[in-house]
Amino acid sequence: MFFADPVAALRDMLRVLVPNGRLALAVWHGSESNPFFQVSLQVIARYVHLPATAPDSPGAFRYAEPGKLAGLVAQAGATAVSERVLGFRIEAPIGRKDFWPLRFEMSETLRAVVPQLSPAQLHRARSEVEEAIRPYFPDDRMSFPAQALIVTARK
Repeated sequence: MFFADPVAALRDMLRVLVPNGRLALAVWHGSESNPFFQVSLQVIARYVHLPATAPDSPGAFRYAEPGKLAGLVAQAGATAVSERVLGFRIEAPIGRKDFWPLRFEMSETLRAVVPQLSPAQLHRARSEVEEAIRPYFPDDRMSFPAQALIVTARK
């Protein structure tokens, strides 16, 4: 998701595999299937303009579109390329109050735009995030549904 030249990086991965070796990659599926990432951004977007992300710029959802990464893997010279969606849960023993610091630390976008908020706006936004994530915290323990695309291939 973050390589400047994805095809070159994939070729390098294939190069170091033994003959007929397998390559397996996991990338995030669509943002709508991954509320862990989206909930905070949706709330913050009510307060500040979020910068648009170019479709091929490095980022978490760069290869969310089915077939996009698989096509690059084939272009890099792999054979028997396949792709599937994997559903799972992002779970951790943290409560709703601990979610904001976690997401803020993990998100370059949030770290870039949150300083634009006044202290009062930030307080309201954090409260709105805590309310929006309530369904994903049964018994005050984090449990988000998630989806990844798994791309496998052979050298």
